[in-house]
Amino acid sequence: MAPEGDWLSDRVLLSVEETHHALHVLRVSPTETICVFDGNGTVARCAMDGVKDGRLVASIIDKRTEPRPWPEIALYQAAPKGAKLDDIVVRSAELGIAELRVFESMRTVVRWRGAKVAQLAARWHGRARAAAKQSRNPFVMRTGPSMTWPEMLDRIGKEPFVVTLWEDASTGLRDALPATAERIAVVVGPEGGFAAEEAEALAAAGAALVSLGPRIFRTEMASVAATAALLWHYRLIG
Repeated sequence: MAPEGDWLSDRVLLSVEETHHALHVLRVSPTETICVFDGNGTVARCAMDGVKDGRLVASIIDKRTEPRPWPEIALYQAAPKGAKLDDIVVRSAELGIAELRVFESMRTVVRWRGAKVAQLAARWHGRARAAAKQSRNPFVMRTGPSMTWPEMLDRIGKEPFVVTLWEDASTGLRDALPATAERIAVVVGPEGGFAAEEAEALAAAGAALVSLGPRIFRTEMASVAATAALLWHYRLIG
């Protein structure tokens, strides 16, 4: 992967980190062609020219721009305990989710402040980037710092269409979805789910309260199940 600033008219430069990964982890030989993307839809087949100042230089053989999948699927995930969030980030990026944001709610156990917020934001971005490369997704899932409950509600109020998973909802996910949309956000609660007053606040912000059915999923499973269902519904996978 190479960001837009490292693309020239006929060549692309890989960072020192990406060069090391290509040569020493993937063990790419000088005679091989490699696939390079910028994370925003540009994909190129390239021939290796050599290494200069620790960076691999590759000539562009052909290049294309992939259309961005529509609708965009955004995931708002209440912060779970332990390493569950890392797994949610990776699985979401592999599926092709456009954006993932983490937030605190009444029943979330973890609370992040200060430098930890920035450290975790960088960690999530790195995992999303690695998952995009592994899954050959030309778009890197957008991430950002964790949000407080008021910050999340404010963002939800600005989303064009939002569904919130809630075990007490009487409407199924499929029944709540519009026929067409440019962007759909899905909100998933923490272990223990949303409190009733939180569900009411989300509904007041414009979110449709929906159910995935009679079974109760763990939060990390609910995220994957809901986003995969949306991708299937809108023919983005399958």
